Amino acid sequence: KVVRVVTPGTVVEEGLLPKNNNNYLASIVVNEDRAGVAYIDITTGEFSATQLAGVDVFSLLKSELIRLKPVEVLYPESLVLKDGLPGYQTPLKDWRYEIARCENILMEQFQAASLEGFGISRMPLAISAAGTVIQYLEETQRAALTLVTGLSTYSTSDFMVLDAATRRNLELTETIREGGVKGSLLDVLDYSITPMGKRMIRQWVGKPLLNV
Repeated sequence: KVVRVVTPGTVVEEGLLPKNNNNYLASIVVNEDRAGVAYIDITTGEFSATQLAGVDVFSLLKSELIRLKPVEVLYPESLVLKDGLPGYQTPLKDWRYEIARCENILMEQFQAASLEGFGISRMPLAISAAGTVIQYLEETQRAALTLVTGLSTYSTSDFMVLDAATRRNLELTETIREGGVKGSLLDVLDYSITPMGKRMIRQWVGKPLLNV
């Protein structure tokens, strides 16, 4: 029988993973002027979600995905994606994103009676995106679910939202000319030794805090 389906976002073999970058699997959903985003790194168990809102929500969504650089993005098949999004794109049936279904899946995963303690109960689209991630892992990498023991939420209002052009021109994590880390701001700041530390420094450089 099929015991595993390998996709870009569910790779766990050390030799196939980037040493200093997270291997994110992301899920997105859009409803008018709101969007939900969830992402997970199954090698570390990091699982986070947020909800975006704005007149041009697609621009906010694109900026957030460019910051995360997921290797695979899940989305409802009815959603028409715009160009320039990173990662391999995997469409899923719309019913997988039903909020009630996704809420039950998350509560079952975390063995919780409600999602109040995770800070996501008032973010319906974030619930949809996060629940879809769990469903996808159940089908492709069931063993990885044992590492998923918690879910954190965050707000993009806590840090500076930078579009693709700004990130490229500031050479935050890679240079314009060579396209590598050497010579970038990350290269200057990164004195970490372990892969975990290097991933964290990269995350910090990618989302500069607004609170001085």
